[in-house]
Amino acid sequence: MESPIHFIENYVKIISLDEGLIKFKLYDYQRELIDHFDENRFSVVLACRQSGKSITACAFLLWYLLFQPEQTIAILANKGAIAREMLTRITTMLEHVPFFLQPGTKVLNRGSIEFENESRIIASATGANSIRGLSVNLLYLDEFAFVENAEQFYTSTYPVVTSGGQSKVIITSTANGIGNMYHKLYEGAVQGQNEYKDFKVHWKDVPGRDEDWKKMTIANTSELQFEQEF
Repeated sequence: MESPIHFIENYVKIISLDEGLIKFKLYDYQRELIDHFDENRFSVVLACRQSGKSITACAFLLWYLLFQPEQTIAILANKGAIAREMLTRITTMLEHVPFFLQPGTKVLNRGSIEFENESRIIASATGANSIRGLSVNLLYLDEFAFVENAEQFYTSTYPVVTSGGQSKVIITSTANGIGNMYHKLYEGAVQGQNEYKDFKVHWKDVPGRDEDWKKMTIANTSELQFEQEF
């Protein structure tokens, strides 16, 4: 089976705001993040704004789908539109993967993709019934710090995912204060109090961001907003 990093750097294309369709050239921290996803069953990621965490996760999920048959992935976000946008990104990547790597596609729409290898991916907003009745091998929660009633959702969802011994949970988010469910999970991981493994993307990890960039961003927003977002 191809390693996820080799697959992504050789076969995955993304749409750049400035350049259009381009090969996905991973930054160092993105390689580390992909390894983190691959090596850990429970991952929780704290990332600065516009770090590329979501597109990195999309590429990893595509690799997971293509090389592991009979898997179900659920992408859930605080808003259904965000989850569907991630599925659209995965669809774009899939369309540009070389033909010899593409499995037959049975279903492809705004809410799901299903392959002939019996792997599938669904996208939805977080809710108590989002994945009820499904057997999920990999649950991806994006912007989890912004999910309303997150504790109720997580309590109802966790048993569904962890009923399998090899199932994975990946949680990513930017910061949104303290005391919410995401913050509890992330801090618990940092302190070694739960099964999650933490990963942090600092603004300095993103190429092109230096002290001059920080000063300009603060000048255009505020120091408080910078500390919250980055």
